[in-house]
Amino acid sequence: MAFVLTAAVGTLLGELLHEVWELKKKGDMFETVLESMEITLTSVTQALKKIKGLNKELDRENDKEIWKLWKQLEKGKKLVNKYKQAKCSSCLRRPFYMKDLEKLDDSLKRFSQIVMPVLQSWIQMETLLVLEDNREELIETHEDVKDIQEEVQHIHEEVKRNHEVVRDINEGVRDIHEDVKQVKEIDQKVKDIHTNVEGISDRVNDIHVEVKEVKEVHEEVKGTHDGVKDIQVEVKKIREEVIDMHKDLRSNIQTEKAASPVSNNNVHFRPFMPPEPPRVSVGLDKPMKDLKSKLFNDGISTVVLTGPGGSGKTTLAKKLCHDEAIKEKYKDNIFFITVSKSPDLKIIIQQLFRHKGHSVHEFRTDEEAVHSLEQLLKQIGTKPILLVLDDVWSGSESLVDKFKFQIPGYKILLTSRSSLRGFDSKYKLDTLTYEDSLSLFRQTAELQNSTSNKVEDDVVKKIVKFCKGFPLALTVVGRSLRQQQPAVWKTKVKQWSNVGAFIESNNDLLACLKTSLDAMDNKLKECYVDLGAFPEGQLIPASAIIDMWEELYEMNGDGLKSISNLHELSSFNLIDLVETRTDENEGEDYSETFVTQHGLLRDLVIHLSALVGSEQGRKNLVVDINGDEFPGWWKQQEQQKIMARVLSITTDETFKSSWPNIQAPEVEVLVLNFRIKKYSLPKFIKSMDKLKTLILTNYGFFSAEISNFMVLGNLSNLKRIRLEQVSIHSLTMHCDQLENLQKISLIRCNIVPSGSDKSIRISDALPKLEEINIGYCDSLIEFPVELCDIVSLKKLYITNCQCLSILPPEIEKMVNLQVLMLSSCRNLSELPDTIGNIHKLRILDISDCVSIKNLPGQIGKLQSLVTNCRLPKSVTALESLKSVICDEETAKSW
Repeated sequence: MAFVLTAAVGTLLGELLHEVWELKKKGDMFETVLESMEITLTSVTQALKKIKGLNKELDRENDKEIWKLWKQLEKGKKLVNKYKQAKCSSCLRRPFYMKDLEKLDDSLKRFSQIVMPVLQSWIQMETLLVLEDNREELIETHEDVKDIQEEVQHIHEEVKRNHEVVRDINEGVRDIHEDVKQVKEIDQKVKDIHTNVEGISDRVNDIHVEVKEVKEVHEEVKGTHDGVKDIQVEVKKIREEVIDMHKDLRSNIQTEKAASPVSNNNVHFRPFMPPEPPRVSVGLDKPMKDLKSKLFNDGISTVVLTGPGGSGKTTLAKKLCHDEAIKEKYKDNIFFITVSKSPDLKIIIQQLFRHKGHSVHEFRTDEEAVHSLEQLLKQIGTKPILLVLDDVWSGSESLVDKFKFQIPGYKILLTSRSSLRGFDSKYKLDTLTYEDSLSLFRQTAELQNSTSNKVEDDVVKKIVKFCKGFPLALTVVGRSLRQQQPAVWKTKVKQWSNVGAFIESNNDLLACLKTSLDAMDNKLKECYVDLGAFPEGQLIPASAIIDMWEELYEMNGDGLKSISNLHELSSFNLIDLVETRTDENEGEDYSETFVTQHGLLRDLVIHLSALVGSEQGRKNLVVDINGDEFPGWWKQQEQQKIMARVLSITTDETFKSSWPNIQAPEVEVLVLNFRIKKYSLPKFIKSMDKLKTLILTNYGFFSAEISNFMVLGNLSNLKRIRLEQVSIHSLTMHCDQLENLQKISLIRCNIVPSGSDKSIRISDALPKLEEINIGYCDSLIEFPVELCDIVSLKKLYITNCQCLSILPPEIEKMVNLQVLMLSSCRNLSELPDTIGNIHKLRILDISDCVSIKNLPGQIGKLQSLVTNCRLPKSVTALESLKSVICDEETAKSW
């Protein structure tokens, strides 16, 4: 609007100047005034043009002053018009108008001479200020432009340097091309040379094979020489490992032995104590933390730990039970129960009662057992309870449901290979990461401190990859390669590579574990396969395994070779040995040595047995019978013969003892496992003319009555009989004669005193009996006098028979007795004085017989004695005595 106003003033000024000029031109009488106004208006016009130019340059306007000028010019225009009109009509008014024109002229002169110059000067000053600001901005702009020019220069120099680098790279690429060309030429020359020396290489390989064979012979000789020295060290190391792994179990046994010396009721057996976890475990920290979080969550009562076989579920459960936070919360209310494939609910609950030191009753139904268990748990429910059910099979969900009760602080942890239905809180244990697998394998194979530490990393990594992250596979393979030469490792990698890559399935894991057996000789492999004859999830007595192996492989009969095999299998981590004795046993008694076997490894045993072919052609035949459902081949093979040397038959609690006939003339070892109260021996045993060892085990809770012992009467090759948890009325088992029987073992048996029938002399019925082993038979109060007539007897073991109080003086008739083991017979108060007449006795063990205060004075006659426990003054006559074995309490009194 400002520029519009200035333009309007200029227009108005021009019009007024034109009117004044016209009047002056006509020669008016007031020409002087008009001329003055013309000069004034011309001056104003020139000043206004200059102001207008400055305002345009400054982009501004002086509205107030220009507005005043507008008013005066408009007034002047009106006066001039009035003056013109007055000239034409009335000359009387013209003097008055002329006076007004003179005033206007004076006003315009003042405006032109005072206001306009001041306004012009002020605008000029403002213009100078603007110009100064513009100059400073121009200087700053100039500096900015200068900086930009310098930056552009730097960029230009950088681009120049980049061009130089690119030029150098291009030159390097050309050089590389030249080098590649030369390498190709060299490679071709090498191929030509390789072609020329192939014949020489073949001859060198032949020589290398001969040299290798010589080296192997040298290594075998050297290994044999070194092995003689290392056997004792290795055996001692194995024993220390086993003792360390099962220290809780041994501690529990010692707790039993420390109870009252006269009352069996004070012995508190705890079958469900959490086992010790392996000493080496890797990659379980996070799963341990996650499981503890679930168990400490009040909203979760049951947790299922699931994962593939051999992934470490049982190991994790064991570690969890021994975690300090878990032990602090649950204290002695942690129960670890192995369920396995065919659990017996009533037996498990009976064992739980025994574990807590309560009296045990026979339950008629599962419902009665469950109700009793609920009452027991509520009694101890003032403290939190953790029940671990290990190795629960698919289909056992209904059994687990019976253990679920609404008790505050009561938690259940399940481990299973399958994802059990009906449980919301589950934790899947994955296989180990590669890094953890490598760590576990290195520790198991002892790569840090053995000859194997020279094995190339590439070989180790390949073997670890074969195991697919399964802790069990890593442990087994690592132990099998421990102390092996690097060449053996490379050979294994080559063999396993031929099989192909592993896939994630149990079958492939079994294939992986099978390769770990390659380091064993064929005899040891056969022995390992024999372990499949015993049920899964049970402690296998070492003495039962010895009875099987000693006769099956015709060993020397002292059990040392069998024990050596067990330790060797343990060193491969295929089995675990549990020693419940803590004293230094010289190898005469293995009644307190047990073998445990991982379920997956037992599957491996069954798998190896099945590789032979049909059931009829196998060397080892394992049969599991549920109810009365016999396998189809059994019923169809009446005309075919079973060629197995080892036959194992397991029946459950619903079996009716109705046996179809089979022909098994080659059987040398028969293992019968059962759970019913009345069990009849099958008639087809009569035809087993080569039978050498019979192992009969009742896995039920109460003793079972056995009938039909008569089928054993004509087995002339039968040398060993082992009975466990059965009732027996006579050692002859009502057989007229067992002429070649050499050993009888009665474990946890109910020995019923024989009647007055003396028609069968036991010495005639058992003419070659050399060993009797009686253990944990609480019904035995007095050693049967008739057994003292067995003059052929060389070894007599009576251990952990808490009620045994009398050893008859007729024991002196056993003139060939060399070993008398009476350990842990805590109610036995004395030995008969006639014991001094057993001159061949060389081992006497009365450790933990805490009721024996003194030994008979005639014990000094035992000139052959090399081991004893508590002696009178006549010990000076024992010239052959080398060592004394006794409990700590007795040692303090010496």
